[in-house]
Amino acid sequence: MPRGLRILLGSAVGLGFVLAALWIALSAFARSLPEGRCRRHERFSAAVWRDTAQAYGELAPRGCMVDDLLARRDLHGLSRTQVVALLGEPPPTGYFREYDLVYWLGPERGLFSIDSEWLVFRLNATGRVADYRLVTD
Repeated sequence: MPRGLRILLGSAVGLGFVLAALWIALSAFARSLPEGRCRRHERFSAAVWRDTAQAYGELAPRGCMVDDLLARRDLHGLSRTQVVALLGEPPPTGYFREYDLVYWLGPERGLFSIDSEWLVFRLNATGRVADYRLVTD
């Protein structure tokens, strides 16, 4: 076999190994992203949401379930009592003092999870939800 062809084939095989290793590394990295924690917790469950041991645990399932909650329920107009019945009483926090109810969801979703993500509610004068949104700190 000519020397040039051996070099070309060797380079192709080496490149194949590098690409395979890169694929394996990227796959492992993708599983470690914050969204990787969401397996089995994509659908909203009030019981799981209110379970503070789970909510503040390593999986932080609230951040996984919040999209399903917001897609399925319009929370505008609910009373404070109704929100608390659904999501539980949020613990006091120094974050987002301009809101009336503040729920920690977990690490923000995305490639670089530096901050936390929160679901916040503003109540009107009659104690009903006037506004709610997802925010990061």
